[in-house]
Amino acid sequence: MKISISLVFAALVSLSQGQGQTQGQTQAQPGGSTPATCTNMRVRRNAATLSTQEWQNIGNVVARMAQDGWVGRFGASHDRLFSRVHGNTCFFPFHRRYILEYENIGRTYDPNFVVPYWDATQSARNPMADPLLSANALGTNGQGGDNCLADGIQGNSQLTYPNQHCLRRVYDNNGSIRQWYAPEIISSYIQSDTSLARFREDIEYSLHGAVHLGMGGDMNSGYAAQDFSFMVHHANLDRLWWDWQNTHNSYLMYDGNGSNGPASLSDMIPEDSSVPFNGATVESVMVLGYGNVCYTYDSSPSPPQSYPAAGGSAPVNNATPQQQQQNQQPNTQQQPNQQQPNQQQPNQQQPNQQQPNQQQRQPPNSNSNRRPVLSGSSNMANRILENSGIQGALGSSAVSRFFPGLNGWRAPNRRRSYQEKKVSGCGEPIPFPPRLTPEWVKMHGYDADRVEMFHKHACEIVEVLNNSTYKSPY
Repeated sequence: MKISISLVFAALVSLSQGQGQTQGQTQAQPGGSTPATCTNMRVRRNAATLSTQEWQNIGNVVARMAQDGWVGRFGASHDRLFSRVHGNTCFFPFHRRYILEYENIGRTYDPNFVVPYWDATQSARNPMADPLLSANALGTNGQGGDNCLADGIQGNSQLTYPNQHCLRRVYDNNGSIRQWYAPEIISSYIQSDTSLARFREDIEYSLHGAVHLGMGGDMNSGYAAQDFSFMVHHANLDRLWWDWQNTHNSYLMYDGNGSNGPASLSDMIPEDSSVPFNGATVESVMVLGYGNVCYTYDSSPSPPQSYPAAGGSAPVNNATPQQQQQNQQPNTQQQPNQQQPNQQQPNQQQPNQQQPNQQQRQPPNSNSNRRPVLSGSSNMANRILENSGIQGALGSSAVSRFFPGLNGWRAPNRRRSYQEKKVSGCGEPIPFPPRLTPEWVKMHGYDADRVEMFHKHACEIVEVLNNSTYKSPY
């Protein structure tokens, strides 16, 4: 009796997902629909803190995933779903689930693998100076007539989707990169946006597009996910969403339009057969630390102590993982993936069935009982803005409008776990953010007038800050 490859593939994916639902979690209450609590958590770190060896380890995983066809499958999946997961509120839950799937597959090759996040606002004034854009990390600009990436963890890579070609990179400003969105702008979005629909537009029309366009090449395409820059960039956008959820205690807010009409938590996350999600719903990824979403970020609040009620609120544990623990080394007893790609259909190989080994969650820090109100772009931005006298510089009216979280709040001093680099230009006027290109707007099906309105709002934030006594430390 012949059994089709597609049926075997679907069965293996189902088995893999079923295994993932039990490992690292407690049991849900009988008869209830509340997601189980993760008992083991992994921590996504700021990519700027990674050592050269850690980048090499990531590169080894990405290379093996590419060899087995996974990188091409992720590129194909994102391209095919492009119009359904951009320009609507599904943007956030889709990419959260998408990056998680990539990370889980990567951990079958190396149990230490975790996708770091790229806080591009740290180099907003001069993206070319970003430590990630170096030969030891993501690589530099493309070379030659085809703009092929020749260095970095994916240097000289050959991609398979939509056809065989080198990984291309074309900086957007004649060999350099236009300035990105400053941390003050993103912090304002997190504090002032009271609906997810509004926050999604603010992020999607700003930092999201600016980094994609700045990198150019394959990052300026529907199949951008083949460039690992995509993964670290979207991990950062996911972190910003998590910071927004915590800032407003709105873990289950999902409003506006989804991919198929009015947004609903019961909506299925759009999926493609090349990277299936097994019918996962939006609600299944809304709260970090529950269900299969067993990770958090080194600079963000830890997951709530209990699953949020229908209204979205929950008891809050505001200690960051850095405050609770140092990043623990996962158990390395798991064996690396031994599966071989399907010889007849290289892009349809069976998914890895081994499950990731995760980091154990520590008890909440009882000394942290306040949610950070400036979570815009990592602890560095939080501390900078909180201690910079922004309240006195802007006055109560502007603070209430653009930075409402600062009203009547005095921040504690914080310390980072790594050395902050001095940036030339600190104290100078904040640069106005770049516009999205007409081609980018058209590719995503955005409303051009609405995009322009959001850009003007970002410029207004910059103008208000520059016309005050506020001095940006970037």
